[in-house]
Amino acid sequence: MATIAEQRGLRADAQRNQDRIIAAAQAAFAALGYEVPIEEIARRAGVGAATVYRRFPNKQRLLRAILDLKIGELQATIATAHSDPDALRGLLAGMRAVIKVQAANMAFLQVFAQAGVMPELKQELRQRVFAPLEELFARAQAAGQLRRDVDPRELAQLIQMAGAPAKHAGEGECPLTGTAERYLTLLVDALRTPKPSPLPD
Repeated sequence: MATIAEQRGLRADAQRNQDRIIAAAQAAFAALGYEVPIEEIARRAGVGAATVYRRFPNKQRLLRAILDLKIGELQATIATAHSDPDALRGLLAGMRAVIKVQAANMAFLQVFAQAGVMPELKQELRQRVFAPLEELFARAQAAGQLRRDVDPRELAQLIQMAGAPAKHAGEGECPLTGTAERYLTLLVDALRTPKPSPLPD
């Protein structure tokens, strides 16, 4: 019977293998599209194809794992932004984070389209990312920081507009330098009230 230390070692090895598989799958999907064979993902991960299939029976499960990882990372940033006592400052930080993640994963997002799971992705983003940002937007409106004639539910479209230049950033270029950052600043300035508007009685 394996000792506790041996069991922990096995679990650690399994986790390392899983991490390598997920990282390799993301790179392979981004480079070769959804049709990339599982065998190629296994080769990139340095494991056997059987190891990949044992943990991820199909490519949809791999996409699910990558999605959870990416959104989980983004959620941590959004949670920090959401806790900022200055709602507008938190909102700007959250919008910037979303644009960075979208710009850095354009090729991978195309894989979701190829796999036919974009509706699932949009629903995940809606619940886990945009809902907290919309709450921040509403808080900033209530505090008189943002104009009230914009529906917080329009935030996803506004972020898409501001982040459009980031989609065309060159390889190695920070997606929020230059034009994209300028557009984000212009957008927030357009939404900002010139002076705090009076709160309702």
